[in-house]
Amino acid sequence: MSNRFRPDHYTLKARKMGYPARSVFKLEEIQKKWSLIKRGKPVLDVGAAPGSWTLFALRILGKGGHVTAVDLKPLTIKAPSGANLHFRQGDVFTSESAVFLAEGGPYGCVLSDAAPATSGNRLVDTRKSYNLVMRVLDLAEEHLAPGGNLVVKIFQGGDENEIRDRIKALFQEVKTFKPKAVRSESMEIYMIGKGFTGLNRENQL
Repeated sequence: MSNRFRPDHYTLKARKMGYPARSVFKLEEIQKKWSLIKRGKPVLDVGAAPGSWTLFALRILGKGGHVTAVDLKPLTIKAPSGANLHFRQGDVFTSESAVFLAEGGPYGCVLSDAAPATSGNRLVDTRKSYNLVMRVLDLAEEHLAPGGNLVVKIFQGGDENEIRDRIKALFQEVKTFKPKAVRSESMEIYMIGKGFTGLNRENQL
């Protein structure tokens, strides 16, 4: 078994805490640094399965919290008592999903740990990641409330500068971050937008 598939400290800790994947600790570190998820403000989780980020958000929001989640695959979690989880299994970029997303918004935070199916070709995979993130940013523009926050995953490969520029045009602050739980060999990083202004959308009208 390669190191990538051998359970590590984060994997074992996630299981103990009831999370289906170690990725929860990436969001936990981001939340500790920037407090993007706010009580009383609904959250949208794009590419949510198996559900670690969704469950973390629900726990942060507490009783009465609202999380809307979408993924092609099913969630493997149960919402905590008193929390409101609205999940749609399907393509988040369809017109049907657009109606579903609108029902739960506007959102105080958009989360996306989504990644494209990888081919092993770094150039191909980074471009797929770029295209996916750009579409997630379209969703954020449409569904974030003023002052809202954003977290997206991107594969490093050169195109991340374009993504950073777009986030910078939409938010008061933009950060690039590689959490400790990201495997050392991984090319993934996270981009954070704080204080959604929607200026880019307004400038296009």
